[in-house]
Amino acid sequence: MISLSLYNGHNAAICIIKNGEIILNWELERFSRIKHDYGFNQKFFNKSLELCNLKFEDIDFIITNKQCYKRNPPWKVPSTNDVNCVEFKIKNKPAIALNHHLCHVSSSYFTSPFKEATIITQDGGGDSENFSVATAVDNKIKSFETRIVTNIADWWSSITLNNFRMKRIHKWDPGSGAGKIMALAAYGQPSDKIENLIKKTMKLGPSKKYTDKRASAFNYDEDLSNDKSERSKDVSASLQSITEKELKKIYDDIYKIYPNNNLCLAGGIALNCVANSRVKSNFKKLHIPPFPNDTGLAVGMGLYHWHVILNNEKNTNFFSPYLGPSYNSLQTLKAIKKNNFIIKRLLKFEKKLNFEKSSIEKISDYLSERKIICMFRGRSESGPRALGHRSIMCVPDSERGRDYLNFKIKKREWYRPYAPIILDKYVNEILNDYITNSPYMTTSAYINENWRKKLDAVNHIDNSTRPQILKKDHDPFLYKLIESVYSKTGIPVLLNTSFNKQEPIVETPYNALNTFRKFDIDFLVLNDFIIKK
Repeated sequence: MISLSLYNGHNAAICIIKNGEIILNWELERFSRIKHDYGFNQKFFNKSLELCNLKFEDIDFIITNKQCYKRNPPWKVPSTNDVNCVEFKIKNKPAIALNHHLCHVSSSYFTSPFKEATIITQDGGGDSENFSVATAVDNKIKSFETRIVTNIADWWSSITLNNFRMKRIHKWDPGSGAGKIMALAAYGQPSDKIENLIKKTMKLGPSKKYTDKRASAFNYDEDLSNDKSERSKDVSASLQSITEKELKKIYDDIYKIYPNNNLCLAGGIALNCVANSRVKSNFKKLHIPPFPNDTGLAVGMGLYHWHVILNNEKNTNFFSPYLGPSYNSLQTLKAIKKNNFIIKRLLKFEKKLNFEKSSIEKISDYLSERKIICMFRGRSESGPRALGHRSIMCVPDSERGRDYLNFKIKKREWYRPYAPIILDKYVNEILNDYITNSPYMTTSAYINENWRKKLDAVNHIDNSTRPQILKKDHDPFLYKLIESVYSKTGIPVLLNTSFNKQEPIVETPYNALNTFRKFDIDFLVLNDFIIKK
């Protein structure tokens, strides 16, 4: 059984599953190189089949969701506004259309380590609603209901667009700056006065007078683009405070109806790492997938088909996020040779003899000298966050820390923090108030006082951080690398940020080389090659 899941909305993605194994899951933006790209793209569709050595005739089942974009697929998809699942056909192949929030539910529960759970999804909207709650036991989604609640996700997008003057990337982009001002919130102080003004003015809706006429605005489009002003910081902090209060009320109410030890979250709101950790109500364990936003809808569709429709058992082991394409040594070498300028003028490269053993030492030596490296290896990560396969890394006590990375390398806002990868056996010593199951950088924690100087580059202004807690079976190579760094520095942690520069995360070896040459970074791990400028 081979299924293909296709989500054509904002953050479009494709997932292909063969006999229960995800053989490919990736986002359109990684292929098109347009952030948060949307709609049906025939070349992306064809490339996905090619990467899996498949033809369209090999696909047994298609799962999708109706979207109202001009870039629609060349077949008609039924609406799921009023129904959860609709059967139809695509070129004589059996197909189903699934409700937007049911796909979110599936993406979270079926990737979790839980046999039973309460699942909550919340976002800016999908299939005319922006919230759902479900329960699941032993592979079965027992209940599922959608509703409309206060659209906090839309508030984040709208305030970012209008008040902070962060433009849309493209027409259908709802505003890509929400994650940015979440970081700014730690610098401000929330107040009841600002919170009440946010609630009052955001409920007025869009206006032609606003900077972005399709979005709501705080205080009639007040200009908060000066992110160093106390006003901008305090509005961010107040919006974060409202979010946590709203979520607390929702989670408390849901727990009364569906009491459970385990909570699964999905939807754009679940990208708010601070809220995820602070607001758990009475739920004791938490799971958020590596793709809680719409990047996870395609994989959610495929998992729903495999587990619910075909009634296959759920796996409760670690769900690996490394589901994108991989590139072999010949493809990598071809990309290196194609970059003739880099080969001749900038790079010396050496082919691996025994990469696993010899290169870990070489890479950890370089890191231990407090130098920054680019890491490209194996299959790319699914979801919006780099988790060690398409990453920029350094030891977090380096003098060339956060400011250097923000201003010189990534060209990001001054206040944006970086995240650590921490070996599981040291996490209790390093962090407090952390979520034990946090392998995808979807939660926050606080750094213990005696570790703050050593982890300066990943320590936010409020001593919080967004950890990826790594176990050996998650990624043995990365685990051994950090162990080697620890033996040389006494720090079992690496700063990890996405390998990109004002673009989607690099996907191919060619992307990696092209971006690497723009950086003041001298060392690139490119699959089986180590490349130095």
